[in-house]
Amino acid sequence: MLSRYSSKLVSFLFLIVIVILSACSSSNGQAGASAQPKSSANAAVPAKDQVLKYVTLNMPRSLDPVHIDAQRITSDGIAEPLVYQNDDGSIRPWLAKSWKNVEPTQWEVELQPNVKFWSGAVMDAAAVKAALERHQKLNKRGPSQLGGVQFIVKDATHLQIQTPKPDPSFIFKLAAFAIHNAAQADLIGDKFNKEPDLTGFMKPIQFTPGELLIAEAFPGYWGDKPKLQRLESRLGTDGQARLLALKNGDADGDMNVEVEQRVSYEKDSKFQTYFPVGSTSNLWLNIKKVPSLQDAKVRQAINLAVNRKELIDGVNRGFASKATGHFPSGLPYAIETSTEMDKAKAAQLLDEAGWKAGSDGIRAKDGQKLQYKMLTYSVFQPLAVALQSQLKEVGISVELNVVETTASNQMMLDGNFELATYCSCGSATGDVGGQLNSYYHTGIASNYGGYSNTEVDKLLEVLVSEFDGKKQAELAKQIQTKVQQDVPIVYLYNSTRWGAAYNKKVQGVDDNLKTRITPAMYIAQ
Repeated sequence: MLSRYSSKLVSFLFLIVIVILSACSSSNGQAGASAQPKSSANAAVPAKDQVLKYVTLNMPRSLDPVHIDAQRITSDGIAEPLVYQNDDGSIRPWLAKSWKNVEPTQWEVELQPNVKFWSGAVMDAAAVKAALERHQKLNKRGPSQLGGVQFIVKDATHLQIQTPKPDPSFIFKLAAFAIHNAAQADLIGDKFNKEPDLTGFMKPIQFTPGELLIAEAFPGYWGDKPKLQRLESRLGTDGQARLLALKNGDADGDMNVEVEQRVSYEKDSKFQTYFPVGSTSNLWLNIKKVPSLQDAKVRQAINLAVNRKELIDGVNRGFASKATGHFPSGLPYAIETSTEMDKAKAAQLLDEAGWKAGSDGIRAKDGQKLQYKMLTYSVFQPLAVALQSQLKEVGISVELNVVETTASNQMMLDGNFELATYCSCGSATGDVGGQLNSYYHTGIASNYGGYSNTEVDKLLEVLVSEFDGKKQAELAKQIQTKVQQDVPIVYLYNSTRWGAAYNKKVQGVDDNLKTRITPAMYIAQ
């Protein structure tokens, strides 16, 4: 199963490369590209029965798009960015009708006409400028993605964007920032967390943070009218419980299919699974917080102690392949060298670092044991248990700190961890520089472990301003090679973990937005 999967993955990744290169061959947006997915020929049930119920472990805690725990609302048709990033890493127009790179540091975005927020306020260039400036100010990812950017209103439907330096992939960054009525947010303050003013085709009517979100189709939606009339999403932290919810007919979709349940879904003809392109799973090391992890020999020992074959064949049941660098192997900007398990070498490095094995097998130095707390959450808990066992074999003790998925987002941003099975999700993208810069440049908010390498910083600064695709790929490989040598992160495997499963009555799923709710989705008879 592994070899068949790996072969398919490599072939698919090469296909993705072609798609992405095609998408990036022009710096202009595709004004004529359709933002709506294809529809299915299956007959729909009456409008009153167009209700989609799904379960997920990633429920939002706020409906304000600047909040770190509101990410899911852009996947539910509630909040909308100017552009969406497709599963294959390309982008499609959404609230932005088109865009063009006027000069190396200047972009011009044309907005969709006649878009209004739910309140009736007009979403024009001034409103978009205000929303993006609010992200700059309040969104913790704003400074790293939008820092130093100026937004200039040209007219009602055109916004000029001035970047502090050439940024050939700037438009990709806008996919992370949903447009909202910033004036209303300023007016009502914290109430905006539950009573936002957005543009989506689904408008919440009931919201319990972290537990329940019910939304109904918004009749004044600017785009194609949604076929679904109601959306009900509920927290489901346990993969088996989510599977049972679908089998019992209590839910139509599972937005976080795990390996064990994937096998069950794919054996049952009543369900259809949808898995986006694979991404890289890894183990974060908090270099900034934990003194022992500031020793490169300790980090290298952890890297060498990991049995990736066991993680792929066991934890992932073959639905994975070996990781190399940040990006999945096979992409033109990925490196191909991987780390092989070598426990003898790991033990030698720990000895050299002064960590000697005690009578209980756990290493110690200056009276302090070599032990860590590993932050994890339900979907990664089997991985964390396996890593706990593997690291113990070289004398490293690990205590698991299992938290809710959404809680982990803030903990990572706050640097409140020692080790963490948290996804950086290195995947196919048209913004190679932006993705690497987000995780490895000194001082960036999503550089969770506080990694810092002056040489890597310099290479990243060249990469994010490089327009030539071949040079981008070469720079990306140089950066990943240096990062791999420094081991601020332990790359584990590539997998398509974040897939969705629906019962087969759910139709119209977009082939390139597989885990998102789109206007074309509907319930068939």
